[in-house]
Amino acid sequence: MNQIEIGRFIAECRKSKNMTQTQLAEILNTTNKSVSKWENGICLPDASLYEPLCDILGITINELFAGHKIKSEDYQRTADANLMKMLKYRLYQLSDKSVAFAEFDNALNRMAEVTTILKQFESKKEAVDYLVKATNLSVEECSTAYDFYMSLFKTD
Repeated sequence: MNQIEIGRFIAECRKSKNMTQTQLAEILNTTNKSVSKWENGICLPDASLYEPLCDILGITINELFAGHKIKSEDYQRTADANLMKMLKYRLYQLSDKSVAFAEFDNALNRMAEVTTILKQFESKKEAVDYLVKATNLSVEECSTAYDFYMSLFKTD
């Protein structure tokens, strides 16, 4: 979720409806300063305003979070991507925020990639042997890492 892109999209849609920030704010029972903050990417609207905002602007919630109009053939893929972004953002909000969101998101993606690689092996031993060769770490360190990664994505 890119607040700046979302903000620009809100402004673009509002202007295409020939509305001022004040007019949009009045309809949504908020302030023009709030609308300005959204449009400048400072913050997002309150979740309670997503649906009425989208109705007024003639867009879907998926388009709002994508920050652009979505072609019908791309709709499902974009919806899934938006859902993942929202889930990651929520996880970040629950964290201690000691790193930037982009770094947090990158770490989540790397963990998922490593876990996908590790799941391709028939046994833990094969996976640990691969990790030892790929990282030059000890068998014990790789075994611990394997257990950690596999516990993150348990599906049973």
